Amino acid sequence: MASVSRGVANKIRSAVLERMTCDGQLLMDLVRRQKYEEDESLKTWKLPVQIVSPLIAMIVLMLVAYAVRQKVKYLRMLNRDDWKISYFEIEFCVPKKRRWTVSSAGEAAPALSDNFPGHWDNHEVVTKPLTIAHVFDVNRKVKQTLLRMREEIGHENVARFFGISSYNNAIYLVEQYCANGTVVDFFRDNKFSMNQSFRYIVGADIANGMAYLHRQNLIHGNLSTDKCHVDSRWTIKIVDWEYTALYDVIRRTKYGRQTPATRDKTVLQFICSQGSRALRHLAPEIQKNGHLSEPTRAGDVYSFGIIILDLFTNSAGYELPLPLTTDTIPPKARQVMELACCETAIKRPSFVQLKKSMRSAINGGKTNLLDRCVHRGIFITPQGNSCSLL
Repeated sequence: MASVSRGVANKIRSAVLERMTCDGQLLMDLVRRQKYEEDESLKTWKLPVQIVSPLIAMIVLMLVAYAVRQKVKYLRMLNRDDWKISYFEIEFCVPKKRRWTVSSAGEAAPALSDNFPGHWDNHEVVTKPLTIAHVFDVNRKVKQTLLRMREEIGHENVARFFGISSYNNAIYLVEQYCANGTVVDFFRDNKFSMNQSFRYIVGADIANGMAYLHRQNLIHGNLSTDKCHVDSRWTIKIVDWEYTALYDVIRRTKYGRQTPATRDKTVLQFICSQGSRALRHLAPEIQKNGHLSEPTRAGDVYSFGIIILDLFTNSAGYELPLPLTTDTIPPKARQVMELACCETAIKRPSFVQLKKSMRSAINGGKTNLLDRCVHRGIFITPQGNSCSLL
């Protein structure tokens, strides 16, 4: 069958298709109208896409550039060792009988068998010998951990970590200094004003700081009244929280895996003495058969229960088993202590729950030691270590 020419096809179209109707309307008019509507509908989304696409591409490029910039900045900070503090930049404050200032490499330095307060970069700091110093190996992962603790960990109830320093082949932590010493020292020096509400506030602040550390995936492991200090503004600060994180990252490095001291020992075996009095704050599942296992969140909660016992009974010298039924502890504090010291670790509450329980027992609505002193008309001396009624 032979094909028709283009001219014949056009004649057929004009004679047949152009005259065909559908519901009283010419078919070709319907086709042309439909094609027009399709073209118009395409324009409604093509124009926005043409405008928005470059903007989205620009935003993506800016985000990528920002991420790269931050990464470069982070790597430069690692290379600069911002967490490393020169020992001779710290101005030490030691007793008058042996007072001197360390400002240059040629000057003498205090023997750091004790913790000496000082100043660095306009901050009050204290240097503490690093108990895991002999297994301390600085590599990239350790640098990242040090930088994170220095730059990211900050809370009103957690002592700030500034970095590490070295002197005479020894390594020291440089941490925020708390002028009023430990909670025990603070209570002893201010005994006449420390009623039950004050003790509940202290417990709530400790729980608040520990809740923050746990949210940051940091376990203290060695929490006790000795690790709860009071700064010059009567704010509770949890100290020595850096050890578990540092030791954990050291153990995961190549050097740590090859070193028997880190491969076979837990961090508690480094930082805890072996006396029973020193270990009373540790959970029973952590100290079994004379062996100290890895610290846990539940272990921190148990230690908090011992702190509550010490706060309300001044029983820092008590030995296990605990006097959980003592009449000197208020009912609310006793309830918190018993929950925190539950023998079954999984049944112990979280620090968020403990904080709420402690704050619910505070009378007068003042949840800060300094605010409560002002409310009660107590005057704080400039040193912050004593107070007297106005």
